[in-house]
Amino acid sequence: MATDSTCRSPWPRLVFRLQLWVLLQHKIPETTISSVLGCHVKTVFTWKQRFQAGDGILDRPRSGRPTTIPPEVNHRLLAFYCQYNPLPGYTRWSIRWAETFLQKHPDILQCPISRSSIHRLLKSNSLKPYRNKYFLQICDPDFFPKMEKIIKAYQSAHPYLFCLDECTGLQALERKAPRLPAQGDLPEYIEPEYVRHGTASILSILQVSTGQVFTECIPDHTSSTITSSVRNHVLQYDRSAELHYICDNYSSHSTEEFCLGIADLCGLDLPKLKTAHDRRQWLQSPEKRIIFHFLPTHGSWLNLIEIWFGILQQKALKDESFLSTTDLKNRIISFTETWDSDFAHPFKFSYSGDGLHEKVISRLTKWIQMRSPQLNVKFLEKQIKLISNLATSYWPKAKRKAWNVLYETLQENNDFISAIIGTGKELKARLIDLNKLLHCKLKAT
Repeated sequence: MATDSTCRSPWPRLVFRLQLWVLLQHKIPETTISSVLGCHVKTVFTWKQRFQAGDGILDRPRSGRPTTIPPEVNHRLLAFYCQYNPLPGYTRWSIRWAETFLQKHPDILQCPISRSSIHRLLKSNSLKPYRNKYFLQICDPDFFPKMEKIIKAYQSAHPYLFCLDECTGLQALERKAPRLPAQGDLPEYIEPEYVRHGTASILSILQVSTGQVFTECIPDHTSSTITSSVRNHVLQYDRSAELHYICDNYSSHSTEEFCLGIADLCGLDLPKLKTAHDRRQWLQSPEKRIIFHFLPTHGSWLNLIEIWFGILQQKALKDESFLSTTDLKNRIISFTETWDSDFAHPFKFSYSGDGLHEKVISRLTKWIQMRSPQLNVKFLEKQIKLISNLATSYWPKAKRKAWNVLYETLQENNDFISAIIGTGKELKARLIDLNKLLHCKLKAT
């Protein structure tokens, strides 16, 4: 908790003072309060005296020049600055450009304002609209039951639980000039220009219980190549050991050739499997000793091998110079050996999925409320199926308020949604069914 003297935004200060007042009301000793809230004991006594004198948690009037920017101008500025696509071809404001534009269009705020005032007002409201963050929107209608199976696999603590994936397109870049090492307070200097020498691909398998990693450099990611690498990994273990692999839905992981290879390693005859779905069901079957657990679509972040790929990138490949793809491959293999001998450690998967259900609902609600032009019929169809499955099987996982806001949004923007769907009768029927389902669920709760 930030102390009263260090908070820049007014809200943390007010929360701090309110917490202090509540603790004083319960007759908690001043030294204990200072320890709990992380402030000096003199601060506690100062505010105790102010509360006894009848003061509240708000600041006292201060001396100095009164503000020249009225509150309504503050509100107009926030609405103006936080726009997305404010001008043709322009996605967001900067403070410098906002100042220039407002000087040319004084009617917007109806009050002159400087760059420093714009910065101060944004900062006082804790607004940073220039920030962004990537996310993977869930599109798989069966994402959550698939995710539960993956989480269950991690929680089962199988001694031979592995995370498998390929990392393709690793570039062998040769810097045009040697690097200059850091000296004293001078940073390391790296030449930005490079020569491309091609790419390399690897297949890596992480053992969750130990952190040991099996890595092979592969020429491609065809079914025969993947089957060969997995065979090499399986043959390292006793033929009686039960092996579990977590992997994605890449087509090479469920071909007939791949299934034949797994059947051979299990000492079984492969049954007749017509479709990829049938083959995945067979690969997931617990009736054999090698069992696969397939990730949901857009669920690569559930695979712990992705963490190790990030470590590989940061510790061995980033900003390095490679004379050839062979040089790059040797670096990867050397790093893997060093990792296994000195740095491997058990990986713990603690994610439970709590809160993700409501995020999915809230994001779709927001897109519809915005009437986003990027919403298309294919994406909307997947979202309707996903939300329908959520409402049917995971209703308690989201708050009633989130469901209610979604239902009202669907009703209020029916014309927008209908325009996206067009003449698709099946999708229209799904939307009607979803509205009925939400109405019944909300009425029952």
